[in-house]
Amino acid sequence: MSTSDQKMPLSVLLFHAAMQRRTSLADFAGMLGISVATLRSYLFEAGARSRMRSKTVEQMAEVLNMPASEVRERSELLPYAGQTFGEWLKEQMQGRFTRASLCTATKISDSAMKNYINGQTTPDPDNAMKLAEVLGADSLEVAYLIIATELSQRGVALPPAPSHEAETTVALAAAAPTPVVASPNSVDAPVADSVADEAIIHAYAEQKLLNLWRRLHPQGRRATLTYMASLLVEEI
Repeated sequence: MSTSDQKMPLSVLLFHAAMQRRTSLADFAGMLGISVATLRSYLFEAGARSRMRSKTVEQMAEVLNMPASEVRERSELLPYAGQTFGEWLKEQMQGRFTRASLCTATKISDSAMKNYINGQTTPDPDNAMKLAEVLGADSLEVAYLIIATELSQRGVALPPAPSHEAETTVALAAAAPTPVVASPNSVDAPVADSVADEAIIHAYAEQKLLNLWRRLHPQGRRATLTYMASLLVEEI
């Protein structure tokens, strides 16, 4: 799944911001007014971000150029499970670079590169940016892979990426026209439940609904999709 298909988690955006500045996590932590250990916990520990101080949230909002409320919202998101950074790196090197030539092109040490390829470690923001540029990769995708890999290695259960069919169904359901509410005197006036459903649709943005759906148990997601599909059939 492309990184453009979902709202980016805060941890990915923070790591990417450090990549763009070509700085270490220690220096980036200094910009945020926190210790590097605290920053690493925000990046690589799923529960730590819920304990962020208001001052830290405001500083992150300034660095990322977004409202503090959105920083809080994105802090609850996790990347999808999938390909590890090491697997991705080997795939990118295939037929293009040897380990030695990639080290030469990026000026990254052979020992560090070996650890990246073998999945023993992931690069810091500075080296991650060097790899993205030399490989011609999307730097945000590189940040995404690194964060997802680190979280997974720490035992965090990442949500599975929804299938293309599921995404399409949810998108169609979200784009479907809202039923027109008839007047109380109309013979076909919808029941109270339909009015409540319409209020819910208006109360939540499409992305919030999609994020809530992604947090459901797989059986719940399937049940939701089945119900949505039945509604779409009725609309047709």
